[in-house]
Amino acid sequence: MPSRRYHIHVICVAHSQPLVLDSLAVFFQSRAFLTHDISTHLAQSALYGRQCVDACDYVLILIGDSYGTVQNTGFSQMHLSYFNAKARAKPMMALIKRHYDAEELNPQLKAFTQIVEQQKSNVHYYDDNTDIKQLLNTAHIEMIKKPEVVTGWLSAKDSATSMDNRAANSPAANSLRGMSAQNNKHGTNNYTATDTITTTLELTQSFDIEYMAQAYEEGNLTDVTMTMTLTWQNVLQALGTMPAFFSSYGLQSQLNRLIASKAELDIKKLMPKVHAVARCQIIKSDLDKLQRLLIAANWIQIKSSGSEIRSTKELWSLTFYAKKLLEESQTRHYSE
Repeated sequence: MPSRRYHIHVICVAHSQPLVLDSLAVFFQSRAFLTHDISTHLAQSALYGRQCVDACDYVLILIGDSYGTVQNTGFSQMHLSYFNAKARAKPMMALIKRHYDAEELNPQLKAFTQIVEQQKSNVHYYDDNTDIKQLLNTAHIEMIKKPEVVTGWLSAKDSATSMDNRAANSPAANSLRGMSAQNNKHGTNNYTATDTITTTLELTQSFDIEYMAQAYEEGNLTDVTMTMTLTWQNVLQALGTMPAFFSSYGLQSQLNRLIASKAELDIKKLMPKVHAVARCQIIKSDLDKLQRLLIAANWIQIKSSGSEIRSTKELWSLTFYAKKLLEESQTRHYSE
């Protein structure tokens, strides 16, 4: 059975409970990649917290003696990270320190603890005498058995024999699996330009992607995660409006614009009172898979100034094959 490692984001008060955080680091060293909330003295702390929550497989809420510094929003960074995780329906596990004299607790910490305790499952308590290692072992095993915790990272060796569950039924699953193994061997961004087609993408074929967006409803802002159905024809047309050379970020931005053109209608079907939709962003894992499929299908190719070029300077362009497909597609459209 492959050894899967998970990305766990620790929602906490930065620099509080250092011994517990060290215990987490030691326990998860071979089991997971850990990130945690950082000091609010850094301007990027809120953005960093959101990005880590977005990317992680599950969150671990660590509640100790402090609520944290209250921000302009009226909440601490720990509380805001919790809101973000709830909005994105992230699986949660909580470690809550027992306080035997609750009267001395900060009222906001007490209220926040009660909110977290309402989830009931996966809530664990500790004090100075608790065997943290044993507690974490039990709690982590419970978490990874949950059906919603299905991702995680595999080594190149294991990924060659294991396939992402969401891609298992895709016609291009075998190509994705092979390319993932190659990319893990040579580095995630080291895509190799090729003149051969290893995967055929039918223009009328549809597929689903996940995206996040912000919906404005009666003055309230809600973060939503949705699924959208696209066709490869949609993607090809979007690529056709790209500049001659573009970065991976440029590709992501173009796909976000494609999603945005359809997202408002989809979201309003579920939330009729929504009056505006903004910040539509394709999920990073779906972006990576889609980009690899475009390479395998010989739709895009890398352009570099030399073999030693840094990944941040990688540029892409449409292949001759993709341009021909686009031209034929447009010709058929005008003739109909």
